[in-house]
Amino acid sequence: MQSKYILFIVELQKYKSFLRNYYLSSSLYDFVFAYAIYNVLFNIRGLSVFQISLLLSWWALTSVIFEIPSGALADHWSRKKLLVIAPVIKSLCFVIWFLANGNFYLYALGFLFWSIGSSLVSGTTEALLYDELTVFDKKDEYEKVLGKKNFYFHIALAISTITGGFIAYYNLDWVLILSVIPLLLSAFFALLIKETPKVQSTEEVHYLDHIKSAYKEVKQNKILLYFFAFAVGIDIFGGLEEFDQLYYQLAGLPLFAFGIIGFVWSMLNSLGSYFAHKLKNVHWIYYGLPFFGFILLLLVGFFPSIPMISLLLLSYFITSPLIVLMDSKIQHNIKSISRATVTSVSRLLINLSGVIMAPLFGLIAKVWNLQAIYIATAVFLLLFTIWTLIRRRVFNENKI
Repeated sequence: MQSKYILFIVELQKYKSFLRNYYLSSSLYDFVFAYAIYNVLFNIRGLSVFQISLLLSWWALTSVIFEIPSGALADHWSRKKLLVIAPVIKSLCFVIWFLANGNFYLYALGFLFWSIGSSLVSGTTEALLYDELTVFDKKDEYEKVLGKKNFYFHIALAISTITGGFIAYYNLDWVLILSVIPLLLSAFFALLIKETPKVQSTEEVHYLDHIKSAYKEVKQNKILLYFFAFAVGIDIFGGLEEFDQLYYQLAGLPLFAFGIIGFVWSMLNSLGSYFAHKLKNVHWIYYGLPFFGFILLLLVGFFPSIPMISLLLLSYFITSPLIVLMDSKIQHNIKSISRATVTSVSRLLINLSGVIMAPLFGLIAKVWNLQAIYIATAVFLLLFTIWTLIRRRVFNENKI
């Protein structure tokens, strides 16, 4: 009896240690001071809105190129090692930007390193979490743990953006070079993660076999295609967010306040992610929340001003639980051993949409104006709501 109790305590400590290092590594990966101002930095350094949109499109395109190979690498090799390497590679982006001084091509090179690092993380963190929870017999807590992971991510983002805004107010170069430190700490805590052998693997699977397995699963598992489509659709907020700093500038927000707005944005999203698991059986949110987003963005687009920034923040808040819930649905419906590769297919589709979305938004701003981007996004959300409403049985019957 005593030996069972000791074993229970040991396993509990291992579980807590894993969660602690996992949360710290994933949070510090996005504890980047430059997040507060990097798009407006490009503008201040002389780049046009269209040039910025080209950089964002290049960023998405390079992410597409590395997404599936990195997912297969995560299934074939050590996921822990990838989480150690990724932030180090990403840190090179901000070193290059520190040296760029308005050079478009150096900014593009920086985005290349950012893409490589993020591709190594993409799919890897979710697959590692799911497999480790399975080992600890905690698989049913996936939504809750993922929600907490996203909660801490947004807390880190909140602190780094508000700090980054004030640092940038005094010196734009400092905000870039100081962003390297948290990324190196992210690598350190990833190094402390104790990774167990991948679950469900009964024989050696070669690198290319993971890509074939993922393709076969996506082709045969039709329900995943619906969830992938939803994930891509709701990620339009991710593409829109890249232009928010330019909207703040248009609205007349002072530079030091960019960090404050970023802090509020992160706090709202952290709350949405933290409580997402409580909404997993509320089916109407899959079409109701995008519809509310449509109304809010329509107002934001037609009446650009500082008060409208609050409605913009609210639109992100009300849709943030959907990201956690949809990721959970995807993970619970993956049947093959190539979990990270299949997850990377979802990220691949999202990045492909970003390749199209960024220059499209830039073109809209060039032909009309910046606020037209928000009106166009609102129209998309209305169409997305109609599609989700028509397909609501898929989301209602396939419970998390």
